[in-house]
Parts: sequence; structure tokens; C-alpha cells
Amino acid sequence: MSAVKSQYKNQRLFRPGKQRRQQHLLEVSIRRDKERAIRFKAVSWFLFKFIVFSAVCAGLWFGGREGFRRYVWENPYFFLNETQVHTDGTLTREQILVAAGVTDTMNFFQLNLDKVRGALEALPQVEHVELDRGLPNKLSIDISERQPIAWLTDKPEIDPTATDKAFLVDSRGYIMTSRKRRLDFIHLPMISGVVLEDFCAGQKANTLEIQAALELIRLNADSLRWQIRSVDVSKGYCLIVTDRGRAKVTFGLDEIDRQLTRFYRILDDVEPKHLEIQTVNLLIERNIPVTFVDDNQPEPPPETSPVKPPDKTPPKLTAAASPAPRAGGFVKPEDKTRPTPAATPVRRAVPAAATPKRDPAPAVKKPFRT
Repeated sequence: MSAVKSQYKNQRLFRPGKQRRQQHLLEVSIRRDKERAIRFKAVSWFLFKFIVFSAVCAGLWFGGREGFRRYVWENPYFFLNETQVHTDGTLTREQILVAAGVTDTMNFFQLNLDKVRGALEALPQVEHVELDRGLPNKLSIDISERQPIAWLTDKPEIDPTATDKAFLVDSRGYIMTSRKRRLDFIHLPMISGVVLEDFCAGQKANTLEIQAALELIRLNADSLRWQIRSVDVSKGYCLIVTDRGRAKVTFGLDEIDRQLTRFYRILDDVEPKHLEIQTVNLLIERNIPVTFVDDNQPEPPPETSPVKPPDKTPPKLTAAASPAPRAGGFVKPEDKTRPTPAATPVRRAVPAAATPKRDPAPAVKKPFRT
């Protein structure tokens, strides 16, 4: 007996690995119905949570949409009732609001500033647009319009302010039309010789002749000595400028500032001499040809109708002026011409004989009577 005890003396009676294997065998013995019930319970709980979450989201969506529609989009408190428009040109408030698509019943949150800015910048007169909005119903529109410096016409003799066949152009060459004729537009210089069918409002004139003419007008805008009346660009290679005094100055298309400086020097030499310029050709670099108006030239006589020389043919006798007929025929009318007088002989002048001088008779003194 002691021998058996000594044999198992150093061995462990508890083996954890064997116990784990036994527990695994016990888990396999769970019933199939119980496992199915557990799965159904999990799926049902997931579906319930999903339905509740969807219902809450749908309620929030439709409730929020209806709330925004009633209290925000259709609320008169957020309508654009205070719209301020500022402009420095001829555009009116109505024209600006119609072009921008802004009305008094438009909601503040429905206003798209990028769209409004693009619509206003599409106008030919507009150069720059600034928009500013503030809660709850304020909108400010500030527009800087293009300032015209000249007229574009096809003929130099027409009046651009009295016809529709004329455009306004600014210093950068953008073409525009003006429905409202302002007084400061009447005295603008004209650029004639332009084919108006090639341009439209809002387009930029990029031709070399028009750009040169605009540069000349821009450089001479502040000058009081020489004022431009019209610029003819029909030649294609030069500019024929007519000033207020009907003088014609020819400019080239290049280096306008240099040519204008040379012309000012000519004016400096001419003004002290009190001469009136008639033509100047600045295309020539040296020895510039200049002609002056001759004040001593007699004015042409006024046109009068030529005097018709008298008719020397004898008048014809009419039936009323003819003599009455007689039995022997017509009586010959009397000759009423006057006879020519006989020539009077001219005598030679004979000097008269000198008569001797006589002494004057002595004066007789009369007695004094009392």
C-alpha cells in the first residue's frame, strides 16, 4: 500500500486542460429552439431601432421644412424691403433692379449675390459692382459706370445726339448706348469713319485706329489750348483731327504722346505771332509742314444772280396795239424814232485882248448936314 502511494506522490490530481475539454462538450448540447429565439430577438430589436430612427428623421425633415417655409421663406419680415441703389451714371433704379432680378417680395435667404453681380456686370454701361446685404431685409447695390469720352459715328457731319446711329465709347474702348442724353455728352469729340455694323453695345473696339484715337483724346482731355472736335479714322493709316477752329492736324497711329508733344511745341511758336493754323502734318519727322490762314486774302463776293442784259430787239406788235385796217389796206405805222441832232461845230478858243487899267475916280466928299 505504501508502494502505491509513493508511485502517485509527485503527480497532480487536477488537470485544467481536461476540464476545458469537458466544458466544450457541454456547450454543444444547447437546444436548437433556444438559439433560434435568441436570433429572432436580436433581429427584431434591430428592426425596431431602425424604424424608430427613420420615423424620427422623417419627422424632423418634414417638420423642419414646413417650419422653414412658414417662418422663414414666406415670412414678410425677411423680404427685401430696404434695397439701396447707388450709381454715378445714367442708369436708373428701375433698370438696375430689373437687370438684377431683385423685387420687394424676394426673400433675403433666396438672394444669390454671384448671380446678381453677373447680371449687372453684363450691362454695357457697368464697369464695377459692389453688393452688400444685412439681416433681416437690407441690400445695398453700388455701381460704377463707364464714363464715355467720345462718340462713334460713320459720318463726320451727322449730329450723334439726334440719331440712333451712334455709340458712346469709354477710354478703354468699351462701346455703350445711352437712352438718356445728358448735357455733358453733347460736347464730346466724334470718331468718324467707323463701320457701325461691326460693333455692338458691350463689345470692346480693339482696332488700331480707334485705340489710337482714344489715346489721343485721353491725353488731350485736360488741355485748354487745343480742343479736339472730330477724329477721322477712315484713312486707315493716320488720324485726321479737326479742332474747334476748323484746323486739320494729321497724326500717325504710333507714339501718340510724342506727336502731341511736337504739336504743342508748334503751338508755342505760333501763339506769340498771332497766327492761325490751317493744316499740320505730323507724319513727317523733320521739317513739319504747317500752313496758316491768310488774313489778307479777300473774301469771295456773295453769290448773286447774274443781271440779264436788256433786250434790244424791237417789240412785236400785238393785235391790240396794231393800227386799225382801212379800205386800202393796213396803214404803215408812224416812225416814232427821234432824228439824230446835227453836229455842232466846235470853235477854237481865242484869248481876249488885255484892257488897260483905269484909275479909280476920286471919292466925292459930301457935306455934313446937321
